[in-house]
Amino acid sequence: MQCGESVTIEGQTYMVSAVTHRYQLRKGKYEPSEKRLDVLSSGRYIVNLYLENLLEQS
Repeated sequence: MQCGESVTIEGQTYMVSAVTHRYQLRKGKYEPSEKRLDVLSSGRYIVNLYLENLLEQS
């Protein structure tokens, strides 16, 4: 999963707004332990993109 991809959960569509990878030190090496997805409703995601574009243009 990457930022901007859509995910459907129980019939609702969400957009991935952030991906966080966590690592754990095991036997002297860092290994992936979990991945966290932050999501927004698709409508909110589009509004945020629009507002960010307005801010950049000003």
